[in-house]
Amino acid sequence: MGHFKNFKSVLYCPAHWVIRVKEEELEGQLAFFNQYIGVDKVYIEPYRSGELASREKLVALKGFFEKHGVEVAAGFTTTSGEGPIAGKEHKSQRLFDTYCYTDKDFRAQIQKNIEFTASIFDEIILDDYYFTNCTCEDCIKAKGSRSWQDYRLDMMKNVSRNVIVAPAKKVNPRCRVIIKYPNWMESYAEAGYNPGEQKDIFDGVYTGTETRNTMDQDQTLPRYLSYSLVRWMENLAPGRNGGGWFDAFQCYPMEAYLEQAYLTAFARAREMMIFCWPLVYDHYFVPTLGFQMKKIDALMSNVGNCTGLAEYHPVNAQGEDHLADYLGLQGIPFEPTPFFPDNAKAVFLTAASCADRDIMAKLEKYVRGGGHAIVTSGFVRQMLAAGSAQCGAISADSGISVDDAPAMTMTIEQMTSLRWRDRHLTPTHYQYYTADSWEGYKVPAHKAISFPLLEHRNNTSWMLLKGQTAGKNLPILIRDCYGLGQMVTLVVPDDFSDIQELPREVLNAIREEFCRTLGVRLECGKNVGLFLYDNDSFITYAYDYQNEGPQPCYVYVKGEAKRLVRLNGRRGLECVEPYVRTHESSREEGGRNNEVESVFKIETHPDLFDFWKIER
Repeated sequence: MGHFKNFKSVLYCPAHWVIRVKEEELEGQLAFFNQYIGVDKVYIEPYRSGELASREKLVALKGFFEKHGVEVAAGFTTTSGEGPIAGKEHKSQRLFDTYCYTDKDFRAQIQKNIEFTASIFDEIILDDYYFTNCTCEDCIKAKGSRSWQDYRLDMMKNVSRNVIVAPAKKVNPRCRVIIKYPNWMESYAEAGYNPGEQKDIFDGVYTGTETRNTMDQDQTLPRYLSYSLVRWMENLAPGRNGGGWFDAFQCYPMEAYLEQAYLTAFARAREMMIFCWPLVYDHYFVPTLGFQMKKIDALMSNVGNCTGLAEYHPVNAQGEDHLADYLGLQGIPFEPTPFFPDNAKAVFLTAASCADRDIMAKLEKYVRGGGHAIVTSGFVRQMLAAGSAQCGAISADSGISVDDAPAMTMTIEQMTSLRWRDRHLTPTHYQYYTADSWEGYKVPAHKAISFPLLEHRNNTSWMLLKGQTAGKNLPILIRDCYGLGQMVTLVVPDDFSDIQELPREVLNAIREEFCRTLGVRLECGKNVGLFLYDNDSFITYAYDYQNEGPQPCYVYVKGEAKRLVRLNGRRGLECVEPYVRTHESSREEGGRNNEVESVFKIETHPDLFDFWKIER
């Protein structure tokens, strides 16, 4: 029986600690972790960066933990270190000492160490250095005319099957081999990560959820990523996403560290992997983390399965990197998926969705059949360019006129009048549309934010939200009707992080459109997260630890609701009565025509989460 009901508490033990830790230190260190978080499982790492632990040390450590009732698995980090391989020096064209997988000596060393690890452990997880960036002469020759992405995807598929998994299972048929993916999904393919095929080679996947301090990190990792990537991996390999892995590097203040754990748990990760034992031993993060994990575990027993607006992000895709994560920070709950969600009530498509070569055919069928699609300006621009090239190719190569091209192939021009003219605009005001009029719904911009200017034909596409200058306006939300459904385009700022700087009224208009098919939506200021579950429960969380303080938040629940019950009230269950008993939407066609919503007023506080249950 573990320490938690909804996840396992897991610690990673890196090779340099494994090699150097003394037996007399173990009891005290384990006691520290058990006092605050409880240790359900450890991953013991035999190898990293040229250092290899002895069989005797690994067997002794394994026995120690098992004697104390702790589940044991192995970790493995594919970094080569500084020394020679197979007795010869290698010129380094590799960041972070990752391996050159073109080189047979590198592959031989990995295989030997994997076989050694499998001979001791029944489970191995690969740390997220299992990628390649090598551009040495051998790699250039082996790549030939292929792109680096195509070469690396093919090579790492081969290495995964023949150098990692098959040798491990030959030594130990019981051995499960897990691939842990890092948090930078848009860069996977360029670095050789191949989740679409590796999910079927490895026994399971694992998710990197470290987002750290946004201002000081080395990568672009919006904090919602700690939730969204777990969900994408779960939908990639249902039931085989082992857990979420976060660390304490570049995590200050402490809330930046704790938040990684919160969102990992909210996403229903099966394991909470804490990296790593020597980094957080005797660290003041641990008591608070344990306190919060216990609280979250008890509350997670009341929520159902994760749900939200389907976001289609195919494997090996990039484009408008992390845009959904920036929107997720503003109270839009997403359910990311690598597969086109044909049966979803609504779907969100970004430029990354264009990696699917059949995306226009899928989109047209979906909307024409009654679906509600929200696409981005980046998606539209990319599809406009693809459509122009496609029609040009048809006209030039086949003798068929451009006018006949739509009969043969689908282009986005057939679904919207939006066109890209390579211009940008910085609004001074914003207006949002209601059934009554535009008047009275204008708000000033409090920050200069640049948007791409997409032109449209009046009265064929209709703006729901627009930005304005003294003599010009531009669409920010614009609707096109097509067949039985609709396509709404969101024009996003040139800097995605500027989304949080939009006025409250603008954020609310965007939330309303994105959440129209969901059961709950928020009206509030910036940086308030919403996490939805399928049993009339949800979580609110105010991300910004630099926020000025508490802020009012209105919760709109679809249908009649008697009250909201706050499950983590300090004095037990706390009930919130409706602020307005029912709210009749006044939106015109395309909105919530005559739908009843129950409205509740709550208050959010920076860095605090609230679990809610809807009583009907």
